[in-house]
Amino acid sequence: MNEKLASVVPLGSVQSVSDQVDQERIKNSFDYLRLSFCDLNGLHLSKLISTQNLGKLLKNSCEIYSGVFTFGPRNEIVNIPEIVEKRHANGFMKPDWSTLHSLPWAGSLPDHVSVPAKRIGSVLCEIHWIEGPVIDTMPRHVAKLMLNRLMERHKLKVYSAFEPEFRVFTPESVVDACLNRINPTDTSTLPAPFTLGTDMYKTDLLSIYERFFLTLDHYLRSLGINIQDFCTENGEGQLETPVMPLYGLQSADVYFILKQAIKEIAPQCGLFASFMPKPLANMCSSGCHYNHSLWRVDDNKNAFYDANAENRLSETARHWLGGLLEHLPAILALCSPTVNCYRRLHRHLAPSLVNWDLDDRFTSIRVKNVDESRTYIENRLASSAGGPYHVLAVTLAAGMDGLERKLEPPPRGIKDPEIAKKLPESLPDALECLRNDHHLVNILGARFVDWFIQVKERGDLATMPNAKEMMKEEETVETLAKERYEYFKYT
Repeated sequence: MNEKLASVVPLGSVQSVSDQVDQERIKNSFDYLRLSFCDLNGLHLSKLISTQNLGKLLKNSCEIYSGVFTFGPRNEIVNIPEIVEKRHANGFMKPDWSTLHSLPWAGSLPDHVSVPAKRIGSVLCEIHWIEGPVIDTMPRHVAKLMLNRLMERHKLKVYSAFEPEFRVFTPESVVDACLNRINPTDTSTLPAPFTLGTDMYKTDLLSIYERFFLTLDHYLRSLGINIQDFCTENGEGQLETPVMPLYGLQSADVYFILKQAIKEIAPQCGLFASFMPKPLANMCSSGCHYNHSLWRVDDNKNAFYDANAENRLSETARHWLGGLLEHLPAILALCSPTVNCYRRLHRHLAPSLVNWDLDDRFTSIRVKNVDESRTYIENRLASSAGGPYHVLAVTLAAGMDGLERKLEPPPRGIKDPEIAKKLPESLPDALECLRNDHHLVNILGARFVDWFIQVKERGDLATMPNAKEMMKEEETVETLAKERYEYFKYT
C-alpha cells in the first residue's frame, strides 16, 4: 500500500493538460483513467480508458452516449425529448483537469496475473454535445452556474461541507437482499448490519470499525481530502464521516469522490456500504446535512455574521434564510431525490416542517451563531441519497432568490403544524412543489429542472408508481426489499 502511495497524484495538483509535457506526466503517473461524472439521480458514473489513448480525450474525440446521465436509478429508459430529437447521438467527454487524482485503492489484478497492480486515476468530466456546447443540464455544470451567479451578482463565495451517514452490512447478506418487483417469482433475504445495537459513540463499537476508518483516511488523506472525524451513529451498522469545509465547488467534488471511495474501500475491509437512506424497516435512517456560510470576496469576512444584529445574524443571513424557507418544499425534491428518502422525513430528529431556529436539531434549517468563524446554516433536508451537486445548486439558488427579492424568514422556532407549513411527504409531492416553484426554477434553469423531473417520473416513479401510497402504509419487509432493488447497491 505504501509503495502505491509514493506515486499518488493528489486532488488539485494538476490544473491543465495543454502540451506534450503534461501528457507525458499523466502517462507516467497512470495506466488508466476513469472519466467520471454525476447523473441526474446524483449517482457516480464512469468509463475507463487507457492513458495510451489520452490523445483522443484531449482532441474531444472520447465519445459517450449523450443521454447516459438521464437514465433512472436502475437504468430505466427515460427518453428525454431533446436527446430523442438528436437520434440518441453521442456526445464527447471533456475533463476538468483540476480534479485529476489517483485512486490508490484501485487497480489490483488477480493473484495469478504476474504483473504489478495498475495505476488508476480519475478525473471529473462534463459531456458536451457533439457540436461542441456543454450539455447544460449536468448537475455539476448547474452547480458551477450557481457559484458563478453568487460571485458575479453578489460578490460572495460559499464555504461548505457535507456530513454523510451510511450503513454497512456483511457482504454475504446482501447477495439476495433486493426484490425485483417486475419478477413475481423473485425472493429476497434481509441484509445484515455489520454490527447490531444502536450504541452511538460506544468505544467498543468504534474499535470494530477502526480498520475501515484508518484505511479510508489513509487513502483519502493521500489525495488531500480531509475527513473531520469518524463515528458510529444511532442505527445498526450506521457510520458517519463528515468532511472538512472547502470553498466553492470543491466541497461537492470532495464528497462526490469520498462517497464512491467508501463504497469501493469497504469491501476491502470486509464490509458492504450503502447510502440508501432506509434499507431496513423500522430502523434509523441516514441523512447528509449540508453546512454552509457565505464569505465576502472583498474583505473575506463571514457575510452571515453581524456582532451588533439580533441573534448576531446579518441582513444577508436573514434574506438567505428567507429564500431557503420560501423554497423549502421544492428544495426537498433535489435534496431527497428517491422514493425511499421520504421514509426518513416526518420522524424523530428528521425534518417535517418549514421552520428554522438557532442550534435546534428539531427544525429543518438549523442556524449556528457562535462567532464569525462559527456562524453558518445547516440544511437538514438532504438525505444520504442526495447528490452533492444537486444539494449545492438548489441551496444556492434558493438563498440567492432570498437576497435578490429581500425575503424575510418566518419567526424562528415554530413547531406547531397548524402554523408552520408541512414538508412534502412523498417524492411525487416534492416534485410537484419543485415544478410549481417558478422563482426557483428560473434561477436553477428550467431545462435542468424539467430533465430532473422527467428522470424521476419515468425512472423511480415508473418502477414504483404507487410511491405516495407507499409512504402512508406500514413499512413491510417486502416493500423495503423492492426499494432496495432500486437504491441499495448504487445510491
